[in-house]
Amino acid sequence: MQQISYFWSDKGPAGDCFWWLDVLLLLGGIHSESTATWAHERKIRIICRCLFAYHAVAFVLQLNDALYEEKKAALVVWELMKVIFIFVAYLKVVLVVQLKGSIATLRQFIRSNHICSGDIEYDELEQNKFNKIVRITIQVVFVLIIIDTLILSVPNFSNNDLLKLPHLLALTGMFPSYILKILLTSCLGISVIPKYFACTACVGAVLIGMRTRLRILAHRFEHISQQDFTSEEKAFECVNRDIQEALAQHLEYWSHLKAMKIMVSKTFLKVHYFSIVAIGSLIYVCCAMGVNGVTFVIGAGTVSFLMEYYLLCHLVDLLQDEADSIGYHIFRICAQIPYNSELRSEYVQLRTTLMIVWINTRNGISLNCLGLFEITTFTFVTLIDAAYSVLMFLIKMGKIVDTDG
Repeated sequence: MQQISYFWSDKGPAGDCFWWLDVLLLLGGIHSESTATWAHERKIRIICRCLFAYHAVAFVLQLNDALYEEKKAALVVWELMKVIFIFVAYLKVVLVVQLKGSIATLRQFIRSNHICSGDIEYDELEQNKFNKIVRITIQVVFVLIIIDTLILSVPNFSNNDLLKLPHLLALTGMFPSYILKILLTSCLGISVIPKYFACTACVGAVLIGMRTRLRILAHRFEHISQQDFTSEEKAFECVNRDIQEALAQHLEYWSHLKAMKIMVSKTFLKVHYFSIVAIGSLIYVCCAMGVNGVTFVIGAGTVSFLMEYYLLCHLVDLLQDEADSIGYHIFRICAQIPYNSELRSEYVQLRTTLMIVWINTRNGISLNCLGLFEITTFTFVTLIDAAYSVLMFLIKMGKIVDTDG
């Protein structure tokens, strides 16, 4: 009993946000060094991959049936979105595998204490806040999986209609088709959702962690700016020493920034274009199908896609805010450094270095989607506008198709 209590405590394995991330990656069928020693890890990974492959085949067959039977436009859109969703989920899994080395390096950097502000209590508080935020966010994904599984496991007419077993699989016989039907509905959440959100969870954890490291670094510059500058020579030597230590940490942070930018850009590209199509299409499907268990799941999925997009944009903005904070503290340091004619060369060099760091920090943190556009909260507004256009297009086309049919 004590072992169980310790396991789920804040100091136990379940209190670590990266443990939850490892579980999500495992359910996504992604191999990692952290989970390699877990009991039955390989079996769980193979089962999850087989379930995903089964759902991919079933969704393609369902789309084929919908096109062949010339169903209503909303049903065709629904079947098409399932195929697109599972394809994007697969692409995101491939991306995680490709970036596995960068993710491991950034994860190690975030967990280390290479960057510190000199205030141990402040650093521990920020690290605990980071751990709590990431842990709760990933736990929300697990709650979504559980809710979807429970709702889809309850037999009802809407499940039979919107998640109908493809004709080809129904020909396997009464008992096999019954098993396949259960796997298609009840295991949908645990099969597809972890694969789709695992990549975003990794990127989100890295963004929050890098923001925490940058926040700690900003606190270090703030501490320097609050020093006593009354004694010129002593103050200059003290400030110069502290600044050099802070700059060394700044350079280490900067060495990991490029890997983070590549990870965020590639992930956001998939999230952006999928969200444009998915949000408008799923709202159209919900409006056409009315209120039932499946449309509740679809609605929850639509909200989760919106939240995924918004949180990525918001986290990038928060990172930029911390960079601006460092710039403000550097400006204060430059304004307060006492001038000493005997140390004129060192004085000019130090101020020049600080100004270069200031400019690079403010301009170098900005993130873009592979050069297509800047990632900011304003981008979320453009997403809403694009999704609304997709919704209006589908409503007009749906009326035309259903009328002709």
